[in-house]
Amino acid sequence: MTRDRVIEIAVALCALVAGLVLLAGITDVHRRAAPSLVTVPPPPASVERDSALTVAVTHAGGAVSGAEVRVFWERGGRYYLAGQGRTGSDGRVHIGELPRGVVWVLAEAPGLARTSTQLALDGSERTAEVTLLAASALAVTVTDEEGTPLNHATVLVTAADPLPFGALTSAEGIARFLRVGPSPWTVKASARGYESVTRSGVTGDTTLALRRLGSLTVRVELPSGKPAVGATVVIAGSGLWPARRTETDVSGDARVSGLVAGNYDVKASLGNLVSDTVFGIALERGDDTSITVQLMAGRTVVALVTDGEEDDAQGVADADVVLVEGGVSSFPLRGRTGSDGRVELGPIGPGPATLSASAEGFVAASPVLVPEPLENPVRIPLLKGATLEGEVVDTKDRPVDGATVEVIGTDMHGLPIAETPMTAALRRAHFDWALPGPQPLIPAGELGVMPGPIPPIPQAWDSTGGVDDWALAPGPSPFELSDNVEQWVTLLDGTFKASPVTPGRVRALVRHPAYVEGVSELVTLAPGGSAKVKVVLLSGGTLEGKVVDASGRAVSGARVDLTAVQGTLERTTITAGDGSFAFAAVPEQVILGVARPDDLSRIVVRKTVDVTEGERSTVEIELPEKRDALRIVIRDEDGQPLDAAQVTVTSLESGSPLRQTAFTTDNGVVSIDDARGMQLAITVEVPGFARTTRQVQNAPEEIVIELSRGVMVAGRVTSVHGRQYLEGAMVTVVSEGRRLVGRTDAEGRYRIKDVSPGAVHVVVSHPELATAELDATVERTGRADRAFELPDVDLTEAATVEGEVVDAKGNPVSGARVGVGMVPAYLPTGALPAGMVVTDIKGHFSLSGVSPGKVTLSAYAPDVGRGSASAEVSAGRPTTGVRIRLSEREPDDDPTVGGSIAITLGERGSGDDVEVVVVQVAAGSEAERAGLRPGDVIYAVDGVDVTGMRDARARLSGRPGSDVVIELSRGAVRVTREQVRR
Repeated sequence: MTRDRVIEIAVALCALVAGLVLLAGITDVHRRAAPSLVTVPPPPASVERDSALTVAVTHAGGAVSGAEVRVFWERGGRYYLAGQGRTGSDGRVHIGELPRGVVWVLAEAPGLARTSTQLALDGSERTAEVTLLAASALAVTVTDEEGTPLNHATVLVTAADPLPFGALTSAEGIARFLRVGPSPWTVKASARGYESVTRSGVTGDTTLALRRLGSLTVRVELPSGKPAVGATVVIAGSGLWPARRTETDVSGDARVSGLVAGNYDVKASLGNLVSDTVFGIALERGDDTSITVQLMAGRTVVALVTDGEEDDAQGVADADVVLVEGGVSSFPLRGRTGSDGRVELGPIGPGPATLSASAEGFVAASPVLVPEPLENPVRIPLLKGATLEGEVVDTKDRPVDGATVEVIGTDMHGLPIAETPMTAALRRAHFDWALPGPQPLIPAGELGVMPGPIPPIPQAWDSTGGVDDWALAPGPSPFELSDNVEQWVTLLDGTFKASPVTPGRVRALVRHPAYVEGVSELVTLAPGGSAKVKVVLLSGGTLEGKVVDASGRAVSGARVDLTAVQGTLERTTITAGDGSFAFAAVPEQVILGVARPDDLSRIVVRKTVDVTEGERSTVEIELPEKRDALRIVIRDEDGQPLDAAQVTVTSLESGSPLRQTAFTTDNGVVSIDDARGMQLAITVEVPGFARTTRQVQNAPEEIVIELSRGVMVAGRVTSVHGRQYLEGAMVTVVSEGRRLVGRTDAEGRYRIKDVSPGAVHVVVSHPELATAELDATVERTGRADRAFELPDVDLTEAATVEGEVVDAKGNPVSGARVGVGMVPAYLPTGALPAGMVVTDIKGHFSLSGVSPGKVTLSAYAPDVGRGSASAEVSAGRPTTGVRIRLSEREPDDDPTVGGSIAITLGERGSGDDVEVVVVQVAAGSEAERAGLRPGDVIYAVDGVDVTGMRDARARLSGRPGSDVVIELSRGAVRVTREQVRR
């Protein structure tokens, strides 16, 4: 999950709870009866309601009578009105029959600002205190750029209470708020046809000016250069998703207006003619931009979807097929196969393209490359889905009903699996909706209106009778999921059946709101096969906390992330008005991350918390005062400032996860906020200079970094024992975590700039020859124009090796990774590196591009083991019959999460003296970019000493996009986790 996605979840949580508040009738202005007001549902009748809560409401030290108190209960991302009441003369109200779990308690009273608190109920009697503050009034005026008032603009105001207040502007463009909390406020204004504007730090009445949206005119020309009348133009981008379509007029022009600032992709077609896709058209605020695209002859692709890889496999009818140009495209083409398993898609232009397919009862296949030239149908083999059955019980062996099941693990190619029936149904429903192609735009002076259902849009607040009354108006869905989607949910006896499941090595991940998520043992599923598992769920503990500033004052609206140290559990909430937060069914060890209310995108403090099973744990997290900014000055060897230098600053403190990238100005200076006094790693990159990394223990006010010129390296690549220069060979130099690439010219020469002095690894490849590698030490030559010469490399004719991989009992192993030398246990998700293949369902492999001579082939399969075999290979004819037997299963993983560090680990020593060693670093991985090297010894991860390979791997794994501090024998590095294949 990306950082932006986490922010979206946090903001959506605020908006959702705010919506419930408004739906329940809590507004900041006088309320009128609104018959159309949507009510918030109570918790489901099946939920046990054995908790009780007494809420004391105070103001200025005194009790507040007549305060309205509502309790909202959360389950599965939804909120329910669990109870409500009014305080008596003592300022207290008792609300009984409440369900267990996390609740939001909201209180308001006339003349006072609304506030909230969070806590977790566990079946006992709880007491909560809510302190109301004096209400403030605020008037927000919304105008256009010329100062004309905008009527019915939407205004949202967020005060100390993280739940926003909403209103619509009047004919004079004014929205009035009578009962907001104390300033400062954050104010956001939106209006149809204008870009939204947000202003923070507002302390009094304010005016927001909104800019009009932009437009894009696309001119389409025929191959002859004449206007293409009636051509279809499709457009998508950062402010327009999914893609929409329109047609050109008699002048060959299509105009799309109402676009927000951003980058857009455009493509056009007319019959069998098609244009190239124009990527990244930059549109500034209010701009009217024009582009021209030219049509050319397109090509049609015939896809054939089959049941398996056998030559005589039957075609699969009613399969969903997607054709994507260039690997990633805003405009995929979709089709559904007929009774013979075939479908035609097009037109597409020249260049690479891929096909993928899915069908009911089968599992989706990896994308298939469309060959050039295209002569025959492109075959897409599908695998029969497998079945996973099991039972779920609690610690007393009682069945747990109503638990949801997700199947996770790795498929036969080592790629991650995360499947539920809803995701499959969602893909199918989305495919049905998207099958006709992009929806049309009907010009309406703005972006336009699409007939029929439209994609989901953010929930909006619509007037139900005036600016006083509000109702939640969710946007219509682009498609309806069938109510008959059979979920993988446990029955009354605790059993479940999951099918179809992608074949591979999988686990059942079981979730229930009243328990900590549980994971089954690992099982192997063959295509069409089945297996059974058992999962025991723990009740877990509850965790309540409070976020305070350095002075001990509550911080409301802060984002709090909870992540399990082991497992997939991730939750996000926002602190209530009193700085409180709560989580239920929490595992024994979690990591809490907190972001400041004014910047929800950046976690500024992390803390590991232990939670006792069946008990309530409490924690207080102090948000540190913002540190002073760090000034970094970048100069060359002559002391001259360097403009546009890329400066990346990362914290090496596990509790302070700073990561920021900025560029120097023309005076060579960049300022990094909130960084002074920290232990940091600073990496600087500038074209023409060597990449430089410096670590500081206690960052001072200013750091000056002088860069030295990079070294140019050169060399020659030959073939036929050095008798022939080799043109077009790719040369990759790995230096200080960077991969620098060059190609050889007609004389076999290459030159690569900006290489850092020191040890480098060089890889030379050519599609028709065997790959060669060498290690060297680069030294300065004393002159920038004089290259350091690397040894010549002679590529030999490639050989092919065929064989099989079996386990310790001699059974074929499908999905085993095979290569020359040591095969890594972890790789970044994506295509396999050159020189590596995966065995098929029969355990067979065919490895090409091998250098002739005596080689050692190795194979690796997760949870099966490693093995190797030697072979004498010759060019010109394949070497066959190689058999690799796997043994020595390695405990270097817990594949319950998709994110990790792409390194292979090993152990040396024993007992208390065991050391965890980095054996291999995956090429092109985040680990390589961070500077991890084979031979590094890992002492600790995020400040916790590791006890062995399994412990280290569990701590290295986590959500993709998050990062981790690894303490090595030579220092510390912060590495970003990435999606990995195992």
